[in-house]
Amino acid sequence: MNVTIAIPTFNRSRYIDKAIESVLEQTYQDFELLVIDNASTDNTEDVVHSFVDKRIRYVKNEKNIGIIGNWNKCVQLSSGKYLTILGDDDILSKRFLKESMAVHNSHPTVGFTFAHCNKVDETGNFIKRWGYDFTPAGLIEGLDYLFYTLDYEACLTNSSTVLLKKEVFNSLEGFRIEFARNVFDFNMWIRIASLYDIFFINEVLCDYRIHDNQVSQLHWREKKTGKVGTYLELFNIISILQEKGYELKKDYVISKLRSLTKNLSEFLLAFDSEL
Repeated sequence: MNVTIAIPTFNRSRYIDKAIESVLEQTYQDFELLVIDNASTDNTEDVVHSFVDKRIRYVKNEKNIGIIGNWNKCVQLSSGKYLTILGDDDILSKRFLKESMAVHNSHPTVGFTFAHCNKVDETGNFIKRWGYDFTPAGLIEGLDYLFYTLDYEACLTNSSTVLLKKEVFNSLEGFRIEFARNVFDFNMWIRIASLYDIFFINEVLCDYRIHDNQVSQLHWREKKTGKVGTYLELFNIISILQEKGYELKKDYVISKLRSLTKNLSEFLLAFDSEL
């Protein structure tokens, strides 16, 4: 088995059928679909079992081990050489694996590939492009990827569009909380880019579903606490680039530190005026 597409899920019976269908319809067929159910209490299991396909492997946790624990379990139980972790409410383009694997085959030292995606609503209607024109298409040196991330002050990569070798995950000892819980995937892309080159596929290869019950709704659009984690990771990028000897002009570093500090301060004061 060359590729594992893993879907970590919890109480997502409303959407997971579309995610599964998008995997089974891939034009590149050498894959397994691994669904790790984090002790759902709805009928997610019934929805998964409604698909009769030998490529599907379903595992249900006896108890909920948290989102990070479940993502790491996806890595641990995957049998493919390559791995994608797909959101249980997202939808892959039929060409996702074909295009991603073509890059890995031609650039075997790349840490991960990622692509554009569209934001869609609960029923799959287009909202807008998730990604922006903030990185050049094609091969990107890892430290340049970090610089673009710092310059834009945001995560450039939607996790459902990532394909990478499992050995890359293993070398970094999995997802973890380094600075903040709600940016654990962002933290992984940063750690990978500090060691490997990256490849950006300048095509829309995924639909990213926006709805009230997704994790991003809580951490980014309601409480907006994800911004704090993002700022902490951006400060970390500055330290990585400096440590790696990446050429950053002194004026740029000073300006960026002031910008990040100001934005973080304004957010925290709005969040808690007593700070």
